[in-house]
Amino acid sequence: MSDKGSEGGGGFFNDKTRRVGSGAGERNAGLDATRKLGGQDREPPAAASVPAAESVREDVTRRAQPRQRPASGDAATEHAVEVPQSGPEYVVGWLVVVDGPGRGRSAPLGYGLNAIGRDPDNLVVLNFGDEQISRHGHCAIAYDHKNNRFFVQHGGGQNLTYLGDEPVLASQPLPSDSMITIGATTLRFVQFCDDRFTWDVEE
Repeated sequence: MSDKGSEGGGGFFNDKTRRVGSGAGERNAGLDATRKLGGQDREPPAAASVPAAESVREDVTRRAQPRQRPASGDAATEHAVEVPQSGPEYVVGWLVVVDGPGRGRSAPLGYGLNAIGRDPDNLVVLNFGDEQISRHGHCAIAYDHKNNRFFVQHGGGQNLTYLGDEPVLASQPLPSDSMITIGATTLRFVQFCDDRFTWDVEE
């Protein structure tokens, strides 16, 4: 699906943070809350109570993770420290910007599907000024942890994704050190999990 609404004209109407109205609310903003009904001043009806935001919960899909090694004794549990981290918990590879805006930056890849785009809801955020990259899921890199393989696929971007000099029109294997071009940005894929190492523990 193309995101022409956000890339081309009409982005104004597709911007969810933009409130569009007639302006009547602004003209009436300074009016007194009381209204004259039947010759008497009456207060407007009280607004209905709204449940607290904390009471509304949405289901969140958990990202696949490797099988865990059992903790070796109570000491390991006692000294375990929860370290805050952005990005995937288990890094399986990286994308390094080698040409275009953001040159020199990198982004880690994790288990499953790694969507790439300019908006912060993508796992790989490339918001360095290249407006040829779509906001949401221009393309994606998938890590198949069961078979320890990587794939690249085009997403909803109206501009194509290239693997080397060839357009990515369907999901295809992604070898290490491959060059991926989206918009004016060229990325080098660096593989970490391979035949020599994987996060999964053999049972």
